[in-house]
Order: sequence, then C-alpha cells, then structure tokens
Amino acid sequence: MTELRGFKTSPSTYPALNDLVHGPRQAGAPAGSVPARIVIGWGRQDKVSVSSEARQATERFPDASLHWFGHCGHFPHWDQPAQTSEMILPPPVEPGPRSRTEGGKEAGRRFIRG
Repeated sequence: MTELRGFKTSPSTYPALNDLVHGPRQAGAPAGSVPARIVIGWGRQDKVSVSSEARQATERFPDASLHWFGHCGHFPHWDQPAQTSEMILPPPVEPGPRSRTEGGKEAGRRFIRG
C-alpha cells in the first residue's frame, strides 16, 4: 500500500499516465527481429489490461510466448512473486562434480543466463 500511496505524490505519475493513454501505441517487433526469448505475462484477473488485449500483444510480438498467471491482477510480481521469478530467472545449472577450494570448502554454484 505504501508504494501505491507514493504514486499520488510522485511528480512523474501523471505525465507517465498521460503518455501511456495518449502516446503512441507500441509498435511491437517483427518475427525474427529479437535475438532473445520474449515472454508476455498476463494476469487472469487483470482489470487494467483486460484479457482480450493479450491477442493484440501476441500479434505485435509474434515470436513471444504468452504466459497466463492465475489468481493475479495487473502486477504479477506482487500477486505471484515466486511464479514471476521463475519466469524471469533461469533455473540453476545442476552441479557437476564438486570442486573444492583451499580448506575443503565447496565452491559456489554456477548459474548460466540464457
């Protein structure tokens, strides 16, 4: 709730909202033009960006996959933080044979970002 109250007093809230409502529409990205994975996350109970807009989003980003968050509104990172993290962060790499540092302590796990 503290974060939401901060929007009211922030000098950038109304200019950002005005640009969002009256500014240019997102152009999207033509198929094959983005060299990385794109996932569009959509909350099933989102009252800001209604579910019918998901079709438009996937048309504008044809290489994207669409992920529906259950029991979730407009902010998946608030309503479903664990599931959102799983969508963003790569899974840890399974450890191979453990290497040891001096003193016999195990070396840290390695992560590979895709």
